[in-house]
Amino acid sequence: MTNTQHIGDSSSGNQQIQADGDVTAPFAKDGGVAFGGDNHGIVITSVPTPQEPQRTFDIVKKTRVPTPAALIGTISGLITIAGFVTGAFSVKQLVDVFMSGSGLDISSGMLKEYWWLMASVFTIAISFIGWSFFRFLRRNVLRLPKRPFFRSWAGIKEENGRTYPYSLRLAMRCPKCKNQKLRFQQIPETWVDFYDNTGKRTKRDVTKWASMAVCPRNEEHSIPVDISGNDFDEALPR
Repeated sequence: MTNTQHIGDSSSGNQQIQADGDVTAPFAKDGGVAFGGDNHGIVITSVPTPQEPQRTFDIVKKTRVPTPAALIGTISGLITIAGFVTGAFSVKQLVDVFMSGSGLDISSGMLKEYWWLMASVFTIAISFIGWSFFRFLRRNVLRLPKRPFFRSWAGIKEENGRTYPYSLRLAMRCPKCKNQKLRFQQIPETWVDFYDNTGKRTKRDVTKWASMAVCPRNEEHSIPVDISGNDFDEALPR
């Protein structure tokens, strides 16, 4: 979306502002004007189409996780190593207990090692989640939730060159309905349906998701969100 702005001082010292389009400009101290609203150095826009111009979404809430992506990756790697080592040791102990005797000693020994093995499996699962989150952050893109009541996440590079996780809540009213708040979420774009012998659909596998600002009144009013057309990968003050 293109905004036309004219700012100047008249001879009487009064500021004159003319703006065409959507501009958020809270007044700053001493009569100054700060453009960009409350987006805090983060700009998220729509994907322009022949029918729709590019629009800038509001960021109504931003939460920065003070742990850089590199540290998340390092911790996830260490947890993965610890999980595999503990798991391998537990399996060896299970075999040793089983081969060494019989009766109650075997049962109690195997139960103890079993719980150690389950703990190692849980640890590895947690580390894989951490690795997945680290890989996402490293891409410096926006990820919308699949349910609108959750927040969006992004890996955003700051002025020091480090990437940090950000939790974002986006907002905008439908340009065509005015009174409808858009829901920022991923929606199915392509899918494969499965049917039983009676022709009733039994399952749907989504093969591709689209990031959209969905109008709850009319889905045809929905606006595609640009998840990578931003400056998240640039070292800027936020």
